[in-house]
Amino acid sequence: MSRFSSYGQADSQMQDELDSGFFGFNNRFRPDQLKDGVLSDSQNGRMDLNGEWQVRKGIDVISGSLLTAAGGLTLPFTLNDAAAPVLDDNSNPAIQASCAYSDPNNISSQFIVVALNTKAVVVNLTAPFATTDIAYPAGIVINADASLLQAFNKVILFREGKTALVWDGNVLNDFIVAESGAYIQPVRLGDSGNNTSITNGLVTVGATAHGLLVGDDIVVIEAQSNNLIVGEEYAVSSVPDVDSFTFFAQKDDSTSHNAHFTKPVSQGIGYIRMPAPAFGVYHGQRLAVPFDYSVNNAVDSFTERGIKDEIIISNGLDIQTYDDLNGKFRLNAGTADFVVGMHSFSEDVLLVFNRSSIHLIQGTTDLKNSAVTLLTDEVGCVSKDTIVQVGNTVLFLSDNGVYGASFQDLYNLRGNEVPLSEAIDKTIKDINRNAWTKSSAVYFDNKYYLAVPVGVDQQLNNKVIIYNFINKQWESIDSVDNVSFDFENLIVAGDGLSRGVYVVNSFGGVHKLEERLDGIDRITADPSTAGLISAHDVPAEITTRQFTLKSIDRKKWNSFELSVQSSEERASDFTISAETENIDYNLGLGTLSSRLGGSQLDVNEDVSIRGRIGNSRAYGIQFTFNQITGRPRIRSLKVTGAQAFRSTNTAI
Repeated sequence: MSRFSSYGQADSQMQDELDSGFFGFNNRFRPDQLKDGVLSDSQNGRMDLNGEWQVRKGIDVISGSLLTAAGGLTLPFTLNDAAAPVLDDNSNPAIQASCAYSDPNNISSQFIVVALNTKAVVVNLTAPFATTDIAYPAGIVINADASLLQAFNKVILFREGKTALVWDGNVLNDFIVAESGAYIQPVRLGDSGNNTSITNGLVTVGATAHGLLVGDDIVVIEAQSNNLIVGEEYAVSSVPDVDSFTFFAQKDDSTSHNAHFTKPVSQGIGYIRMPAPAFGVYHGQRLAVPFDYSVNNAVDSFTERGIKDEIIISNGLDIQTYDDLNGKFRLNAGTADFVVGMHSFSEDVLLVFNRSSIHLIQGTTDLKNSAVTLLTDEVGCVSKDTIVQVGNTVLFLSDNGVYGASFQDLYNLRGNEVPLSEAIDKTIKDINRNAWTKSSAVYFDNKYYLAVPVGVDQQLNNKVIIYNFINKQWESIDSVDNVSFDFENLIVAGDGLSRGVYVVNSFGGVHKLEERLDGIDRITADPSTAGLISAHDVPAEITTRQFTLKSIDRKKWNSFELSVQSSEERASDFTISAETENIDYNLGLGTLSSRLGGSQLDVNEDVSIRGRIGNSRAYGIQFTFNQITGRPRIRSLKVTGAQAFRSTNTAI
């Protein structure tokens, strides 16, 4: 039966407008322009469960702050204006870089490596709060412009303009300085006499001062009566001491035979060592790095080239040797452009992102026959750490927002005419462009996580914007209820139950996102508190579209109906409010508990509540649910109203 409401001397039929579920949010369009099920704002929420909106899982701390707050400077003397003191900033620790590390030969080893000023710290993901310090070479301090990367079984610490450091993944070993100075062809390895034996497939070689590391590749150059074969390549499995090394080979046992080895020998001329890059990308068993510095003959000596649009790719299986003739590529030469980041798209295809263009290097398995293609000069990348591949689509943050470019038809760039982030353009415009080079992104569980600095003067990543690939909609803007907490770097790491998205904040705390089912964030954010862990409710908030009954007329808003369910872990409550437009008015509609007789919605319970709005007359109405406790699932919302203004006169 139709329902009617009195309006003057006539009756107006009551009408319903319903959102039976929610699948994304849009803050670019006006709230009254949004489609059914699209929110105007979603803070710390998820929409991948049966079309319901639910508060995200809480963040949990994995390792407390790795930093120790420096005490205040005490000066028991008077400073002379004419002679300012010299203060050593090396004593001021800071997070310089971080990355995931897992031993390719040991699936149980899952770590996050964090580079501090004076040491690196390895955080064990399978044993929370278990950390191991990894020392740098004596006298080396890491300051700004550092980057960490796992390249097969090694971790490389890049230092722009300085020799990179290398760690072999063994927590008993320290970082060492990468090879630098003039390139010298590999030397013959193996002592004179019977230096080689094989026992149960383990080959042990005596070689004085061999200088090899675990994972280094070696080539048999002399076998004699040994059953090894000249030309065979192996990887060093252990280094018992400076004068011996071992590797595995499927060979019969043998004792006391003479054999000699070398590192893989370069097949040409023009070879140099790693050219002091700021970062690198592991690609097809090679290392690709920016070629900003010339390698001088002296150890640890580099000269800035003044060329910012050139990269160089290492020899295969040798990340410390580079072909200066065949391995370097200049991209968009002659324009004011520079390399921002790179991405290994496939085994022999490398994408290079400049600030204002994107290039493709194809055929990298044979550098002499590689070719460079300009994909586009209409869009570029602002931060290397936002480049993420999802299938044949590569996502990245540009000047205009997040682009999702697909590579099809012989790798021609098929980008959208508008960025993927068009629906959240308001948020994109709020990113501080003076700090957005620090932005970081990952892909996990069908979601793209993008950490960005939102706010005019915001220097750190304080927000995480999330795109849901299942719904094909932006899902949430995540944050933490602590202004000291930031998302310095996002990392996908771990295995089994430990696998997920981790965040390293600028104070050195390692946290795992979406870990706590109770909707509580357990974080460490301030080293001055000596690693104190604080707990906060997830600061969730949801704002609906504006309901208009599909009409531009003024309405009399009568009532609403809300379907909600509490999670299995914690009771739920939230505040309900509404805002009308034309006439503008804010309405407090109580709390969930007040409408349940004073009690929160118990765990795993669902309810439909009805409430009167008060016959407020306005063109449209939208609802906000905030001050949320627990992790309630908001299933649907219905609003009831009637046309309330039929005059042909102007309404003011």
